[in-house]
Amino acid sequence: MVVAIEEQIKVAAVFGGGKVLPRWFVWRGKKYKITEITYTWKDKDGKETRHHFAVTDGANLYELCYMERDMSWYLASVEPEGA
Repeated sequence: MVVAIEEQIKVAAVFGGGKVLPRWFVWRGKKYKITEITYTWKDKDGKETRHHFAVTDGANLYELCYMERDMSWYLASVEPEGA
């Protein structure tokens, strides 16, 4: 079951070649190492371009969202293992 979170997080990412590649993130004081980016997509909310990343830490699936305008990151949702 996917759980909506919508909380701002800290993310370490590599920017280059026109791509953004998140490597790890910190949520509620805990660091999560991204082992795989399973899917990416972009959308717009008015003038705001949002970059979405479905990522896994090997246990759970997370949706990270990068807001281009203010360079902030949000954890949109989490799908716990076995859900």
